Amino acid sequence: MSSDQGDAPRPDGSGDQAPGLPWVDPPAEPGDTTWAARPTEPVPPAPTVVPDAETARVAEQPTSVDPQLPPPVAPGWGTPGGAPAAPGWSSPAPPPPGPAYGAPPPPAPAYGGYPPPGAPAYVPGQQLPGVAGWGAVPQAPKPGVIPLRPLGVGEILDGAISYMRRDPKTVLGISAIIAAAIALLQLLLYGSFSTLFDRILTDPAFTSPGSGAEPDSSAIAGALGGLGGVAVLVVVVTFLLNTLATGMLTTAMGRAVLGRPVSTSDVWQRARKRFWPLVGLTLLIGLIVGVVVAVGFGLALLVGVGVGQSDTGGGVFLGFVIAIATIVVGVWLSIRFLLAPVALILENVGPTTSIRRSMALVKGAWWRTFGIYLLASIIAYIVAQVLAIPFSFLAGIIGGLQSSGDAAANPFTPAVSIASALGTLVSQIVVIPFTAGIVALLYIDRRIRREALDIELARAAGVPGA
Repeated sequence: MSSDQGDAPRPDGSGDQAPGLPWVDPPAEPGDTTWAARPTEPVPPAPTVVPDAETARVAEQPTSVDPQLPPPVAPGWGTPGGAPAAPGWSSPAPPPPGPAYGAPPPPAPAYGGYPPPGAPAYVPGQQLPGVAGWGAVPQAPKPGVIPLRPLGVGEILDGAISYMRRDPKTVLGISAIIAAAIALLQLLLYGSFSTLFDRILTDPAFTSPGSGAEPDSSAIAGALGGLGGVAVLVVVVTFLLNTLATGMLTTAMGRAVLGRPVSTSDVWQRARKRFWPLVGLTLLIGLIVGVVVAVGFGLALLVGVGVGQSDTGGGVFLGFVIAIATIVVGVWLSIRFLLAPVALILENVGPTTSIRRSMALVKGAWWRTFGIYLLASIIAYIVAQVLAIPFSFLAGIIGGLQSSGDAAANPFTPAVSIASALGTLVSQIVVIPFTAGIVALLYIDRRIRREALDIELARAAGVPGA
């Protein structure tokens, strides 16, 4: 799948390889630019300009001597009985007059000179207050939630939290709407499970096994069919909601990095144009990874069964090794494709181009990308579990009270379902924007390190001197 504008040729005719400067699409406000792709190859350093030998002069006279070497000693300079050698060339310059080595510094001048009374005397080599010494590194500009330079792990984690704190009404509002819709779908799914359990728990064939009653197959089949339909609906709608959240929150992060205000309506207007290409990209990535994993597990099963007919232990071992290798390949592909949704949103490219962009950006930094994303996922999981603990505890108490008098109580009663859905709602409000922010900042960090995106971002943010 490709969008009607994502895979179209750029205005300069460069196709997928965009020029160094971002192309305007057109700006919604002064200074607003899109995150166009930059060349992925490093820019070679500028050659050192060396003046021609014919243009070099010594003592105001033209000469053909190599300008990179010191000029020859003039007649009479540096020879016995002649004038002293030129300082810095044939002999070291004489030391300036002053106290001997190790002597204390001279006293401060009297009043009317420098320094004024009460100020400490200046010691040679001492850095003056407020003046950067040699080798001082200027701070990177920070117009938004991150400094415009290569990011560390802590800065990526902090940036994913800072953009939520910076615009909580927009970021948390978007995630709250998405999380509320997912919680309602969860309630619908729990209701279908409850209906199925009610049919089973009220059937005499299950409640009284010794009665000889036949199970009500039609009622149970209807409940199973309803559960399957609701499950498919929940999966599809949840997928679309998560895709929409990814697009909107990625757009919000892109504006937060530039230090620009973020509003829900503005984020929606920008993200909805890329929604269906983003859906196609997500399906394409899922199809690629799913096919690879399915083929790998199928091969593991066939090899395990084939070898197991003659050697049971060997078949189990080979099947296990192939299955582990399949999981490793699936994880490797998932990380290589991790930045594709962000590239599609911020660079305004198509699904196939965004996949290539993600693979190029992650190349050479797979382990770093994997480690940061794994760490962020663990943090998100812990936070989600901590926020959901009170609601899980409440659901457990309600379920225990309902099953205390009846061992075959329905585990999906309305009270238990509502408590579980509330836990999902509260935890996902924080987890959804945090995860989306981590992926967006991983993309920005890779482009800064590989393509010097920080220069373009500083210009787009209006940093003085950029």
